[in-house]
Amino acid sequence: MQKLLLLLLMVVTIHAAQRQNISQYQLDNGLEILLIQNPALPMIGVNVIVGVGSAYEDFSTSGACHLLEHMLFNGTETRTQKALYDDIDRIGAYNNAQTGAYFTNFMMVTPAEHIRQGMEIQADMLFKSTIPEANFLKEKGIVLEEVSKSLSESNAQLEQNLNSLLYKGHALSLPTLGTYATIKALTRDDVHRFYKNFYVPNNMRVLAVGPFDFSEMRQMIQEIYGQAKPDNIALPKTDNWSIAYDRINLSPFAAGKSFIRSYDGQDEILQLVWPLPENLQSVALQFLDDRLSELATDYQMQASSKEMAVEMGTLSSPAANFLLLSLRFPKGIPDIEAMSRSVADFLKQADLSVSESELPAKANARRTFFLQNLEKPHMLGIYNAPLIATEGIDAFLQTFEKNEIIRQARQLKKLQINGPPMTIIHLPFEKQAQNEGAIQVKTEIFTAKDGLPTLIVRQNSASDLIAIHYLIGHKAHWQSKYGENAALILHDCIGQRLENTDNQKVTETFGLSITVNDNPYIPMDDIYLHPDFGYLRIEGINDDKEKLIGFLNQALLNFIPTQAEFEKALTKVKGQKMSRPSDPAREKFKSLVNKIVYQPEALAAGPADLSYKQLIAFAKNYFQPANMIISIVSSAMPETIFPLFAEFKGDAAKNELPVLEKAIQLHSKAQQIHENVNSARAYLFWGYAREIAPAEKAPLVALSLLLRDTISFQIREKMGMAYSIDAGIEIAGERALFYISQGSRSENVETLRKIYPDFFKAALFKKTTEADLEKAINMYLGRSQFRRLSSINQAFYLGHSYYFHRDIHADEAFLNELKEVKLADLMKVARKYLKVKNPIEIIVQ
Repeated sequence: MQKLLLLLLMVVTIHAAQRQNISQYQLDNGLEILLIQNPALPMIGVNVIVGVGSAYEDFSTSGACHLLEHMLFNGTETRTQKALYDDIDRIGAYNNAQTGAYFTNFMMVTPAEHIRQGMEIQADMLFKSTIPEANFLKEKGIVLEEVSKSLSESNAQLEQNLNSLLYKGHALSLPTLGTYATIKALTRDDVHRFYKNFYVPNNMRVLAVGPFDFSEMRQMIQEIYGQAKPDNIALPKTDNWSIAYDRINLSPFAAGKSFIRSYDGQDEILQLVWPLPENLQSVALQFLDDRLSELATDYQMQASSKEMAVEMGTLSSPAANFLLLSLRFPKGIPDIEAMSRSVADFLKQADLSVSESELPAKANARRTFFLQNLEKPHMLGIYNAPLIATEGIDAFLQTFEKNEIIRQARQLKKLQINGPPMTIIHLPFEKQAQNEGAIQVKTEIFTAKDGLPTLIVRQNSASDLIAIHYLIGHKAHWQSKYGENAALILHDCIGQRLENTDNQKVTETFGLSITVNDNPYIPMDDIYLHPDFGYLRIEGINDDKEKLIGFLNQALLNFIPTQAEFEKALTKVKGQKMSRPSDPAREKFKSLVNKIVYQPEALAAGPADLSYKQLIAFAKNYFQPANMIISIVSSAMPETIFPLFAEFKGDAAKNELPVLEKAIQLHSKAQQIHENVNSARAYLFWGYAREIAPAEKAPLVALSLLLRDTISFQIREKMGMAYSIDAGIEIAGERALFYISQGSRSENVETLRKIYPDFFKAALFKKTTEADLEKAINMYLGRSQFRRLSSINQAFYLGHSYYFHRDIHADEAFLNELKEVKLADLMKVARKYLKVKNPIEIIVQ
């Protein structure tokens, strides 16, 4: 017995030593807590993960969890909805939530000095919300808008078709948002009962990350969250229906059976599904997803039909795990049986395991991923809420331990895909019918000369990461000459090279995370999308900067893609284009807005077809060190980084090319464009353009913040006529666009277009106070700081500031300028510019 106790003590001691910055415990009321200390962050993030989601619903309550999430932002016993929003904005906080199948995650990120107020607001929402009847119909309207928006996206329809077959008899077969019918039928009392049953501390887990003192944070959590009373949770009981972890009524997997379903898209889609072993854990499933992504590209390259897009991945839940393969055919499925046999044979022969030699690299990559998300506390919660809710905090922590990663990865060793799949054919309706915290941060710039790149180096002595951001300029100029997708394809080739088998032996040392292209499908990535520059984002462990930078210099200098890399990238880009969800009405709307609101592009897009020879010529001009701004954030001193790039040298720039930015168009008369398309959803733009003085940018941005909030609150919160809305003032050079842009149900169009002009009047702000202005600006500054949390994003903004303003401090300087805006400045620009002249109205419905 003594030996056993001694062994356990040793294990616990070693475990604790590995987690010196982690504190894990449970309050008396059952609330589980995980604190992760990161002293270099300027903000603290607190995620509260509630153990309830759409997997706990039936047809009578479908959508209740998501609607409840919305209602918790509508007022508490001590705060009205307006007071709640004001208190959040006053401290510059980010307050949001997400609903999944097995969880609802509430995120609160605040500047470190305001975390007590942030947690008090969060606890007020979680335990003392009133679910006000007065706001209930309005919030149902917003959720119905969200359902409408979701159903206008073909991928959401495909997902619903698939889930209804795979999870028949289980709550997972229902959409998380609910349906039109279920949302309309829900009453305030239904949602309130759901709230009282599930929102108890013994059904919650807290994940907090930031620069806090453990003892102070524990005391605040006890005082703020520890007062909530625990209670029993009553799980709904429904005949012939399973919820949560129950699988009694889940229909058996329909192996060998085929189904035909309809959706509102343009392509014919063939999906094949195989069951996966229940014992595959989260890391193994993630590795399997990575491997399947590689196999999808391999299969597409060898397939006889090039007119298709291939996607492979997993679907996982506590109820069942599946492997999903999707083939998308713009011109129709050529031969269903032949295609099914071909891909089934391909997967049967495929090696789905992770080789022993790759395991160290995979473990390091997981560690890097964990370190990256420690810098973005909200993302740590977003990515891991499903695992924390279903398996607990210990399971979450284990997924970032090397031995556990390797153990789970080995679960794939003997995995084979055998047996007949379930087949689903989706046919379009149409075709059927017819930062900076307390630690000192140092930043220096070394400007380009003699063929060298411009280097911007920021030292953060507390960081274990090294983040390297390559901004490659004048993309539009060189693409207009060689090919419209040349940068996209070249960057993909670079990614292939950096991650190939030979280079893996080097990159595994650093656990590199490499991003070579934008993801246009993720809205939060929009800040990085720009037609005039491309980028590489590289993050890794900050152990040996000399070796890492030396490796990157050698790999990237005079980079010439191989023919095989080019062909693989070309195949991938074509596949992505074909896989892009289609909403013809929205695409038509975007096209009209670009044409009417903005000036024509200064450069043509370039040839649509890109040859291997053209790509090489493009690379020699575009991917030159002298055309790069390289921003590095690490613990190293700037003067030690600069010499490491001495050999990263190419041809000196011959001519200084202009930086291209989108320009706003001025009209001499009103513009009114109405177009009808076959869509149940309408898209509306209303606005006007004015010339402005550049010195007025800061007060105009402040006015934009108030204008956006006023418009959004009226149309979304009061009228329930939008799920999301884009409004305010867009500034480009010496012109500004005053506008509203949104989607809505078609029946709302006439009401909306009548009220738009009323928002653009200075009288609307005559009751605005200094406190209102301060709240709006602090909210903006908080969100701006939020985007600059991670080292790689700080590197991005440094490079962005220099590229567009030739000043690495331009971004920071503008934020400081915004802080100084007074109410008199605001009212001056409001009286000057809130005068409608030559309005533009674009409606597609």
